Amino acid sequence: MAEKIHKFPCRQCGADLVFTPGGQSLKCEYCGYAEEIPKSKEAIVEYPYNEKLAPARQSGWGTERRSIKCENCGATSNDDPTIVSSRCPFCGSPRVVESQPSVDLIRPEALLPFAFDQPKARDSYRRWLSSLWFRPSNLTRESTLANLSGIYVPYWTFDASTHSYWEAEAGYYYYTTETHTEGGQTKTRRVQHIRWEHASGIYDAFFDDELVCASSGPPKKIVKDIEPFDTTALTPYDSKYLSGWKAEQYSVELKDGWSQAKDSIDNKIRNACSQRVPGDTHRNLSVNSAYSGITYKHVLLPLWIAAFLYGGKSYQVIINGQTGRVSGKAPLSWLKITLAFIVAFIILLLILKLAG
Repeated sequence: MAEKIHKFPCRQCGADLVFTPGGQSLKCEYCGYAEEIPKSKEAIVEYPYNEKLAPARQSGWGTERRSIKCENCGATSNDDPTIVSSRCPFCGSPRVVESQPSVDLIRPEALLPFAFDQPKARDSYRRWLSSLWFRPSNLTRESTLANLSGIYVPYWTFDASTHSYWEAEAGYYYYTTETHTEGGQTKTRRVQHIRWEHASGIYDAFFDDELVCASSGPPKKIVKDIEPFDTTALTPYDSKYLSGWKAEQYSVELKDGWSQAKDSIDNKIRNACSQRVPGDTHRNLSVNSAYSGITYKHVLLPLWIAAFLYGGKSYQVIINGQTGRVSGKAPLSWLKITLAFIVAFIILLLILKLAG
């Protein structure tokens, strides 16, 4: 079934209206006409998760999109038809092919609109670049921002209630004094011991909006570094927010997304149970968890994707389109690292000499 095509013409001049970051409106870039996006009265729905069968949902984007697949990194981005792009927004590769947008994908339930525009994203990038340690002194001056584009990236969010039983061996420190003779002198020392006791307990928790990036484009570690996102600010999906913007379709399927979310939740539960073991230390912690009320939704979150050139190489940077938090790769100055190591070594020698 073909998607229903929606267009957003300017009422004054007929040009395309595009979403304006930081607001709730579409704007004409030619005559300046602005049109408010009406706030949806629909609630954002959390859908029950079922590994065997997902409920029937609306599919596609709900608007006309042009699909571009990168043959280098595998990401598939969907552009507004008015955007002419010959490179992948994630890796910058020119090896892209146009294809028909998939109409079978689960439509986003909600999104976080971009909170700021490209000039402010560029400012965030510059502040990040100038704050880096152990980088070439001329990095800020000599680097060139090759491209900077805003793109809505797909995420899954999961909610779940958990009931966990934990048990471990709790260790309690106690001390004894030992006496020994050395060089004709009697010396004593305080020796630490551990008394082990069995411990167990119950831990109940609710996890709200556990995020899983469903993109194959940006590196996972860099994306994780720009979190968190304030998902309480999510707004019901409206294709108007995509007008004039790129959006990536998810490549991590729902079942795989839940597997990643569960691993993350399991780690959080284990850490929480670990903190509940009494005593001074513990060992052999075992945690068994039961999950209930698992729900999910598909959302789009705003990222500014940047690449800068330095010394003939390209480095990728990602900016959180809601908070401005930046993460990415940048060249190191091995001269500065070596000098810092030498200084630290000299300080250590001085400390040891004074202590002796």
